[in-house]
Amino acid sequence: MKKIAQIVVKSPRLVLLGLFIATIAIGFGLTKLETKNNQDSELPEDDEIVRTNDYIKEVFGKKEVLMIGIESKTIYNKSTLNKVAEISKEIEVIDGVIADEISSISTINNIQGKDWGLEVGPLMDEVPQSNEEIQRLKQEIASNDLVNGRLVSKDGTFTAIIANLEEEYDQTAVHTAVLEILEKYKGEEKYFLAGSPTSQHEIDSGIEKDIGLLFPLALVLLLIGYFLSFRTGKGVILPFLVVLLSIIWTMGLMGHIGFPITVVSSVVPMLMIAVSSSYGIHVLHRYYEEVVNNTRKEAARLTIEKIGPAVLMTGITSALGSATLIIFKVTSIQEFGIITAIGILSTLVLSVLLIPAILALSKKKSEKKNPESKNTVLDRFLLKLAHISIAHKKKVLGFTIALLIISIFGIMQIRIGADFVKYFPKDHALTTAFEKFNDKLGGVRSLDIMIEAENEDQIKDPVFLKKIADFQKFAESQEGVGYSSSFSDIIKRINLEVNDGNTSFNTIPDDQNTIAQYLLLYSISGDPGDFGDLVDYDYQRAKVKLFLTTSEQADHIRLYETFKSYAATNFGETANVEFGGEVMFWLAQVNYIVIGKIQNILLAIFVVLIFCMLVLRSFVGGILSVVPLTVSSILTFGVMGFLGIRMEAGTAIITAIGIGIGVDFAIHFLLRFQEEIKQAGNLEIATQATLQTSGKAIVYDVISNVLGFMVFIFSGFLPIQYFGWLISLTMITVAFGSLVFFPALIAVFKPKFYTKHYTNQEVPKRTISMVS
Repeated sequence: MKKIAQIVVKSPRLVLLGLFIATIAIGFGLTKLETKNNQDSELPEDDEIVRTNDYIKEVFGKKEVLMIGIESKTIYNKSTLNKVAEISKEIEVIDGVIADEISSISTINNIQGKDWGLEVGPLMDEVPQSNEEIQRLKQEIASNDLVNGRLVSKDGTFTAIIANLEEEYDQTAVHTAVLEILEKYKGEEKYFLAGSPTSQHEIDSGIEKDIGLLFPLALVLLLIGYFLSFRTGKGVILPFLVVLLSIIWTMGLMGHIGFPITVVSSVVPMLMIAVSSSYGIHVLHRYYEEVVNNTRKEAARLTIEKIGPAVLMTGITSALGSATLIIFKVTSIQEFGIITAIGILSTLVLSVLLIPAILALSKKKSEKKNPESKNTVLDRFLLKLAHISIAHKKKVLGFTIALLIISIFGIMQIRIGADFVKYFPKDHALTTAFEKFNDKLGGVRSLDIMIEAENEDQIKDPVFLKKIADFQKFAESQEGVGYSSSFSDIIKRINLEVNDGNTSFNTIPDDQNTIAQYLLLYSISGDPGDFGDLVDYDYQRAKVKLFLTTSEQADHIRLYETFKSYAATNFGETANVEFGGEVMFWLAQVNYIVIGKIQNILLAIFVVLIFCMLVLRSFVGGILSVVPLTVSSILTFGVMGFLGIRMEAGTAIITAIGIGIGVDFAIHFLLRFQEEIKQAGNLEIATQATLQTSGKAIVYDVISNVLGFMVFIFSGFLPIQYFGWLISLTMITVAFGSLVFFPALIAVFKPKFYTKHYTNQEVPKRTISMVS
């Protein structure tokens, strides 16, 4: 650090020029950033559910859907029916929509029995013009189980248009195009959008909108926090400059590496505020200590030499802590861990070089503090805090242990997984759409179940088809399931129509030859490819699609386990039953997040422990280094449990950043305490001095970041609210662990790592007051 200090002080302009050139070169990477919304590559390729989804996709094709709901007092009027037909036609030309795979009452085929056989044609070939024609359509829909309750609500007030989408489609473009079409057909009807493009678009745009509004406000409040802490122009501008440049460097390097912006990595700029401001504050605070008795260049040199090792150590340990996120088997979280580690190292470089270089060129006047102003309210508070931690050490330890025990009960209540509908306010368009589809039809979330028989044509076997029908009946009896669809529904419909609509024939025929004849009859008037989404060409694999009325992942897990158990009993050895689809993907991701979070915490603590032990050359020193982050993690997870904040991708990465903050505070405290205990030889004096120097910088860091991040709790988007709460909570709990619990722990156990410096001298009656 001495060589670096000499270079910065002797050639500050050259250092600043180098940083400027580096910023331009790295910042160019911002132009290379791309957004990735496709979730398919999030999980490992060898994952069972990924393999199943790939297999289902290979057999039946990938079928993400767009859902348009249309509500009216009754859809059975000329105006509404005309709008259904026109909208169905217009969405055919949207880029990304599969034109011949749109289901609505104006496009879906109707199966009708005739004297000469089967007639297969559009349910509503033309919009009815008279009341009599409208009533006939209404009766036809009411008697058709393939439409009634699926495309049209049983009360006749709601209908849906469902369009399959191409594998590679632009969700925002599709969503925007649909909105433009619906705008043309405004009227008495209400429109509701759901499905993959809408959900992802609303989540992404919700994050972008709130960040666009709240992120600048957070920066302004951060500046206010800096001013309240330092009360100088440099105290505001310099750490803020580190924040801005660290964001540019981090996101620029992200572009150069080729990492895309995902829902997870979109929070990197906000997290870099919390990380980078801490480094800038510690460096600047040390400078203000040194400049009282030294020239500005000498103060800048001493700042690098004295705070540099702590910054270097905290930077490396924090980066290692973030890098442990690669243990997650979720791609976006792995990428987040890597880019955050790179960002922390970038911040380290900027803090050690940029601030001292600017300070070395600055004027000294106004930087010497008036000695009469030393004993501030914060100084007195920190002195009191040091006294409480030492004098009442056992009570502090007991209080902390009690908090940890209570937090463990909170941890036991943490709910796993995300309920995406609850991300939004109750009156949000997506929330309203989900509720409407749940109430009127069979829901929006889907579960794909592929049933693979042992032999070709076995799907035509009546016994096998009845097992599929029985499975559907069982599934639809479960709470949270709207309806199901499968090839057996087609056969039941044909059997009903061939037998003049006699409801006793709304079953699977007993004879396989009869089923073969039905399929032949269908092929004469219709296209067997119409149900290619439900059965494969060889009639060996069938798909049952379940629509769910719940987005709660605990319900999804319950349903999956129930269906898996029933399928094993119902089909036995006659078929292989695989579960896939959107719901299963999210369940798999949640499982990886839970396992990954546990592994991440353990690995991070282990890595930090080993690194600190090696650097401090003390086993006890290493143990002490991980105390604040351990205490903070337990307290934070406990609060999450009590407040009902779920453990999912967003909260997993936010709590991970607490490890970096915890190590940062701990190391700055430990190294400064080591310095003070050597000089004072007395625990309380050393604690007072440490709290009034490094401790004060920690308090400044907490105040600035809490001020900045609390603004996010006013977001209307739940993940952003969680971000504000959790970052603020993490800062406070880590500060508690470092400034209160730490000294009490040292006072109780008297580790040799520090007690070798004790002289047992009396604490002087005067209080120690350091430069603020």
